[in-house]
Amino acid sequence: MTGLVRGPSVDRPEAPPRLGGFRLPWVGHALPFGHNPVDFLRRARRRAGDVFAFTLLGQPVVFLCGPAAQEAVFRADEAVLSPREAYRFMTPVFGRGVAYDAEPEEMDRQIGHLLPALTSRRLAAHAQVMEDETEAYFGSWGESGTADLVATMNELTVRIATRCLLGPEVSRRLGPDLPGLYRDLESGIRLAGLLNPGLPLPAFRRRDRARAAIGRALAEVIAERRAAGRLSGATRGEEPEDMLATLLSARTPDGDPLPDETITGLLIGMIFAGQHTSAVLAAWTGVLLLSHPGHLPPLLAEQRETVGAGGPLTVPLLRRMERLEWCVREAERLHPPLVVLIRKALRDFRYGRHVVPAGTLVMISPAVSHRLPEVFRDPDLYDPGRYAPGREEHTVPYALIGFGGGKHRCVGMAFAYQQVKAIWSVLLRRYELGLGAGPHPPDYSTFVPAPRSPCLIRYRRCPALDRPGRTAEAFS
Repeated sequence: MTGLVRGPSVDRPEAPPRLGGFRLPWVGHALPFGHNPVDFLRRARRRAGDVFAFTLLGQPVVFLCGPAAQEAVFRADEAVLSPREAYRFMTPVFGRGVAYDAEPEEMDRQIGHLLPALTSRRLAAHAQVMEDETEAYFGSWGESGTADLVATMNELTVRIATRCLLGPEVSRRLGPDLPGLYRDLESGIRLAGLLNPGLPLPAFRRRDRARAAIGRALAEVIAERRAAGRLSGATRGEEPEDMLATLLSARTPDGDPLPDETITGLLIGMIFAGQHTSAVLAAWTGVLLLSHPGHLPPLLAEQRETVGAGGPLTVPLLRRMERLEWCVREAERLHPPLVVLIRKALRDFRYGRHVVPAGTLVMISPAVSHRLPEVFRDPDLYDPGRYAPGREEHTVPYALIGFGGGKHRCVGMAFAYQQVKAIWSVLLRRYELGLGAGPHPPDYSTFVPAPRSPCLIRYRRCPALDRPGRTAEAFS
């Protein structure tokens, strides 16, 4: 049980209230937080309010909740609240001198190098790749059967992200090993990493082996492209330019090519950040939709109106799929890919009447704030219509933060949404689907909580949308 302990007023009268209850010396609240961080934070907030302090493995933490608090965190100067210092435990994944291990100005430049690969023109070129990979993947399913939704989305998003971002050579080198390597990378991001990401833990060793394997493959591809004097991995010009090509053409402020180690780290970071979040978002979109089959008829009608029986997916068509986007957004709200976002206070940080001391880890939680009744009506209810014209509950500033906010809002959000919509557009048009027996709680043993496995779906190939015999019900 989480209690509330207020320090003596002579110590720090404006310090946030501290949680008592179940805690151990130095370990603090790491056990209940590690078991289920969302439940821990929700219970603590109900008792302590929107601002409170606790301890994780000797590290003081202050939790802030609500759109106003989230705006304050996202808009804070990085000399006060530093994402770089908070996320240094990601260095074994990204590499030295890359992303959060770089100085803020250098990190900004590195993000700038990525942006040309995420323009509207590039996303338009990737739409057909997304559909092609999705059709090819589900083409192996046959007429009917069962599949694990989480594993399916992990495998498919690996294929899409690798082809769009890294090019065909990496897929040829690592092939079926890629999903497992990405999984090992992600499973190495654990609470213990806040203490020391180099601890000799099995998960950390798997992380390091996976990073080394992907890094070797990328280094070989980079060397081949440089030696051949070409940027793209396309052989006949039909492939859209991948992110590797974008980085190979980028230059430092001195006009030199980016170091190979920087390119490798940025690519691994993009795949790590984008693939698993997209896979989890796609899985939750399906779990929630198939748990509420009453929402299927209007979705199928929308598919009939936009795509019909066939035809290539394009960005304009995907943008017209408003109801499908509402379903993806509701999945982001109810089960955001990142349940907590953190900053490190380098100086005392003032929020309202509270002062957060320097050295504190400042934490906000999309998973908690997305269910605030003062922002979202009936917040625990699955209701994609809350994003429809006339309601648009998500337009409250800094209310929906599943992909972050402010300066560090995820640069790949548009790619992720386009990918998830493309996958589900194909699935809805090709199959009648049913969800296996639940419940399907989040798996908090991973950094990006997917539905706990096994998460089975039943599928049956169905007539085209414009043919007789097609139903709009999930089958049991």
